[in-house]
Amino acid sequence: MNSPSLPTRGQPGAAPSDFLRQVEAWRQLLSQCARKPSRKGVHSLRVATLRLQAGVECWLRGQEPDAPGARAAKRWNKQGKKLRRTLNPVREADVSLAMLAGLRASTAGPPEGEPPCSRSCNRQIGELEAKLAEKRQAAAKRLIAGIEDRRKRLERLSTELEAALAPHTWGCSAEDLRARIVALREEFPRLDAKSLHPFRKRIKKVRYLAEISAAADPLAGRQSATLKRMQSAVGEWHDWQGLAQLAGRTFRCRNTADGLAKLLEARAQESLRVALSLCRRTTAQLLKRNSGSAPSSQQ
Repeated sequence: MNSPSLPTRGQPGAAPSDFLRQVEAWRQLLSQCARKPSRKGVHSLRVATLRLQAGVECWLRGQEPDAPGARAAKRWNKQGKKLRRTLNPVREADVSLAMLAGLRASTAGPPEGEPPCSRSCNRQIGELEAKLAEKRQAAAKRLIAGIEDRRKRLERLSTELEAALAPHTWGCSAEDLRARIVALREEFPRLDAKSLHPFRKRIKKVRYLAEISAAADPLAGRQSATLKRMQSAVGEWHDWQGLAQLAGRTFRCRNTADGLAKLLEARAQESLRVALSLCRRTTAQLLKRNSGSAPSSQQ
């Protein structure tokens, strides 16, 4: 499937100054994480990197391979991918620790239909928290070292990226955004547990492009908010599933009916049901809003 075309200079999109602000904010977050990779800082840097990559990739698709600035954009994107790989273990540990903390607080009255959290289950929560905290500490050290190792290169490439893209409109046109939303149905005609995570990765990119264009296009802002709801629902399922799998591996010899893995599996199944229902319904609404006619429901 061919990617939708990118708007040329002069078409609707964010002002060049928005792009420059995003690059400067990204540099500041990079500096902060090099000093102290806090939970908020790591998350913000990861999101800022993903948002810039979505915009840069969109811009590149509308350029010839030897176009001025294309080489700088490709080089920055390559380094951005490496940075994200270094950020991911820290971010994943932070998410898992937050989920376990919330789970501990909710064990006094679990949702109807879920197994209760026994004393042994609470012990397993504590064990897993300790393991994740250790993993997070080691990953944070690797992140600091990785940023320091690449920092001069990253900052130089970000300056080259500014020079390459600053003269151009940042973001995409309403027509391009609409085409990307319509393409979701073509790429994912059926949503299920197997296709849901790839679907989330796709809507995340579309969401970031909508966010970039939101300042100049109110509809893009509404589309962004809708896509974010879907992304969050699928992300919650994916996080519960990953945590359940980690607990299953960690407590393989202690996987009882009242163990942590069983409780997490129940949470994952419920969040899967919620995510599928929301994404099927909301995708249909987005397509209806774009086309002006109601699409057929996903199965």
